[in-house]
Amino acid sequence: MADDLTSLARDLGDAPRNVGPFLRKALQVAAGRVKKDAAKSVGNSELWKGAAGSIDYDLEAQAGEAGSSLTVEVGYNKQKAAGALGNLREFGAPEATYGGKRVPLAPHNDLANALEANADDFEQGIDRAVDDALKELGL
Repeated sequence: MADDLTSLARDLGDAPRNVGPFLRKALQVAAGRVKKDAAKSVGNSELWKGAAGSIDYDLEAQAGEAGSSLTVEVGYNKQKAAGALGNLREFGAPEATYGGKRVPLAPHNDLANALEANADDFEQGIDRAVDDALKELGL
């Protein structure tokens, strides 16, 4: 019995080191879904169609003595031509003139809405990542 508990404790101690690749995949899938949903929403408007293609995500991994972290950011890539318009689409602004017409720039919250729509799938992905890491350890 004591040997089984010692083995289980050792395996559980390895789980945090083992879960990283699974969490990375879960974050990539979730970010891809948020990106896709937000771009679809933005692309439904003729005025903003170009901005839809500038939505992407960055995934950053850092490791250190105190631990490691994964960070993902989904948003408008300001390096792309239409990406600079993303804040106007997402957060809105006072009226502007476009094609000789006054255009209200109400906030659309495409990114926030896409994130909310994918929250449950994201949580399930994290749960699956932890389960897969434990299964790989035979737990």
